[in-house]
Amino acid sequence: MYKNKLEKLEAIRGFAAIYVVLFHTLPQKIYLLGINVGTIFRFGSEAVIVFFVLSGFVIKYSFEKSEDKSFKRYFKRRFIRLYTPLIFIFILGYLIKCYSEGSLADPEWSNLLGNIFMLQDVISQKPNVISSTYMGNGVLWSLSYEWWFYMFFFLVIKNISNEKLNKWINTIVIVSAISYLFYPFILNRLGMYFAIWWTGARFATIYLKGENITYKSMMSYAYVLITIAAILGLNFYLNYSYTKIYSYPLAAYPFIELRHFVFTIILLFISIAWKNLKWIGFNSIFGVFKYLAPCSYVIYISHHYLVVKATYLDFISNKIIEYGLYIIFMILFSYLLEVIVYQRIRKLVIK
Repeated sequence: MYKNKLEKLEAIRGFAAIYVVLFHTLPQKIYLLGINVGTIFRFGSEAVIVFFVLSGFVIKYSFEKSEDKSFKRYFKRRFIRLYTPLIFIFILGYLIKCYSEGSLADPEWSNLLGNIFMLQDVISQKPNVISSTYMGNGVLWSLSYEWWFYMFFFLVIKNISNEKLNKWINTIVIVSAISYLFYPFILNRLGMYFAIWWTGARFATIYLKGENITYKSMMSYAYVLITIAAILGLNFYLNYSYTKIYSYPLAAYPFIELRHFVFTIILLFISIAWKNLKWIGFNSIFGVFKYLAPCSYVIYISHHYLVVKATYLDFISNKIIEYGLYIIFMILFSYLLEVIVYQRIRKLVIK
């Protein structure tokens, strides 16, 4: 982990993780004074997009700061970081299934292999998906994107000169978006979504140069995101019939991709505007969530089992107390796995 972490990024990471938990846990309708405040917790998909942008920033930042830029070290660091907690979650999911069935359950080998090789996505929301997420843990869809973003980043950063890098990236993501009109599948979906991840990398590039992040410095890339959003708008129009196929059309093809890119554009402009306002009110709103950042990854990938599907405290008549305790246990579990267990494994593997 790089030194002198940027606390605002840590706070946002912690907030995004707990927001996804609340998104999957809270009911859609929570009325307060006649107003449905539950609506503000219905943007879990956007929270994942925040993770992608943060990841682009952090990977670019840490890579440039690293003295050893070899693929061996890069691969080892990324593999250990992503897979060490994930293997524990795979085991957790399987053990819970065994417990619920009262015997050794089917480990779903083909599905497990699909997730190990990072080929999973939400099969109920997108066409031409290779593998569903393991044991119904829906959030694992984003890990396949993350992993291939890591690999693609190294490929382009080591083989394309800095002068041509952005032009190549812009071309690849836009061509991927255009091809998505004709046949959406894993390769062009990943290529297109890399544009979101690269938004964070662009922020990091400007930051590392010591330059001021402004609308002008990011506008050329904003046009790329807007172009892709326009292509996806056309895709939504051409494939509107799919909204009648999926159970949750607002969170499924062909709307979800458009939704993600529109949000990325909004996020880009809001972040610059807030920076220009000297982050007024940021610490009051998000500051406390920095304490969840060290275990935010495990919070994200474990909450399906430890909160959403948990039932071991269902004897408690008060649902607020019941789920509050689930969340506390999840945080403790996440701290143990990510801060203690993972860090020790990391020290043993990465010298």
